[in-house]
Amino acid sequence: MQPPSTASPTFMYISRPSDPNTVLLWGDRWWFAGTGVSCEFTSLAHAAEVLAAHYADEPKPVRLRLLYQPDGFESVAVACPHGDRATLAAALAGEFPTLTDPDHAWGHEPVLPVGNGFSTLLHIEAQPGLFSLSARLAHLGLAVDSAWPLATFLHALPEEWSESGAVTVVALQAERAVAYRHPADAGRTVQLWHGDTTVAEVGHWLAGIFAQNAEEPVLLFCTDDEVAAALDAYAPLDRHPGLDRLPLTDALARQVMLPRYHPAQLLPRQPMVTAQRAVIAASLAFLFFAGWTGAVYARESIASRAETEQRQARLVALRAEVGHLRNNATEIASLRAALDGGSVGPPCGSFLTKIATTLPPEIVIASLRTSGRNIVLDGWLNPSAPATVLDNWRARLAPADASWTLVAKPGVGGAFNLTGAFRL
Repeated sequence: MQPPSTASPTFMYISRPSDPNTVLLWGDRWWFAGTGVSCEFTSLAHAAEVLAAHYADEPKPVRLRLLYQPDGFESVAVACPHGDRATLAAALAGEFPTLTDPDHAWGHEPVLPVGNGFSTLLHIEAQPGLFSLSARLAHLGLAVDSAWPLATFLHALPEEWSESGAVTVVALQAERAVAYRHPADAGRTVQLWHGDTTVAEVGHWLAGIFAQNAEEPVLLFCTDDEVAAALDAYAPLDRHPGLDRLPLTDALARQVMLPRYHPAQLLPRQPMVTAQRAVIAASLAFLFFAGWTGAVYARESIASRAETEQRQARLVALRAEVGHLRNNATEIASLRAALDGGSVGPPCGSFLTKIATTLPPEIVIASLRTSGRNIVLDGWLNPSAPATVLDNWRARLAPADASWTLVAKPGVGGAFNLTGAFRL
């Protein structure tokens, strides 16, 4: 038997739109909304077969929103530049090489300011698996609309927010736990636990939170009553008014809104126009054209006369515009000269061109500002870049005969700053 392809699924279904079913792959089990039943599997290939058997009696395709939390899935808080997915991949690939591996699924939480910089939570596969699983499920009639880290889903679960804005949400089973925490006075973190001591470790962790603030709001989702009872020894409900405990299946049944373009989405965005959609659109266009041809032929002579009149009108209008455009030519030339400096300002255009032609791949520009003659450029260095890359770039960007000067100032965590001025 040939192994399933890891490419994005190419199966297409036409069916009545419906909300996708939320399913959770956590460790070695599937968990479902509204029922305490879980299904065990031995590998990701086996997981696809197990889920297909669970939905065997459902009309196909079955649309899924997949919460993806295998044991090798990591969530890490990191300092980063303020940018999109491509910017983060370029800046952090030295520390996390999988960000540039197309076989690994990854996402990140929205970038937020922290102190003088920015930070995010990276969600990364330790081993490739999600794309092949999605392809196999599509082959079995289960269409994965989106895939999300469990931590991202937990963050979206609270229906009410505390006055301080702090949020702590925990999902707990007998040998695994995931906690998303964002206190009011610190950055975001994701805690992961595995093993026989998971319940005790989570209990001590919660006890530490309540020791600092007994009324700290905590939302806890347990897979079964036995786990909840075991946790009572460390965090009893009657002693902590801020602790709200519910079954995990209730969390999966909630109507949680996760935007389509949220950066934590683990599946690549599908293009609006695919080959199959293009074929269907072309077929429909051909049928429409065939039925319309007869009517077009009958109106052809009327349209020809109207077109001649329109051409004459356009010709008159164009002649009138020629003089106006010629008058504007001098002003356009003056504005272009202003962009390149000329006699009225600094050579901003030449400076931007120099940046574009000398920027090395190890450097990411975060911002560029000019005010009068002053220049301020902020950016990030790839952690694996040579120590001399910033000075070498500055030397190429601002040689001795350049119309500007620049001085490099390295910062903390790979950040840097270039300041200078345009010469008179």
